Amino acid sequence: MSTPDTISLLNRLIVAEKNGESALRAAAEEAHHDDLRDALMEYSRFFAASARELQDAVRALGGTPAALGTFGNTLHRTWMHLKAAALGRDERVILDEVESDESTAEALLADAVTWDTPPHIQALLERQYEGARQRHQAVRRWRQQLDRAA
Repeated sequence: MSTPDTISLLNRLIVAEKNGESALRAAAEEAHHDDLRDALMEYSRFFAASARELQDAVRALGGTPAALGTFGNTLHRTWMHLKAAALGRDERVILDEVESDESTAEALLADAVTWDTPPHIQALLERQYEGARQRHQAVRRWRQQLDRAA
């Protein structure tokens, strides 16, 4: 894979991770159980740190890193806040939204690790994919726990 292609791939992932960071922060703001709120904030910080790592990698490759998420994600966060308010801050609904976002992030990273990138980028992508996969599994466990409690 050429350097410009690698930079393009990393920038797409940066945007996805910035979207994930802000969506998870919004979800944490709507959660009313302290443990869930703390977990969602930790997941948000993971995606923030991951985006920074990718931005550093883009710079090291001589590129200009993406800095922001998408406008669509802003709308998504607004919708999540409205939906949570309308449904009485039902954490199962919040986690449905989070799980959808987590699935998207995990799928993007799963695809990215199949690309022929330089070894140091490959290692970074594999580590981030594993972290995203673990957090997605944790969201599923939270969802199952809330389903059992309902």
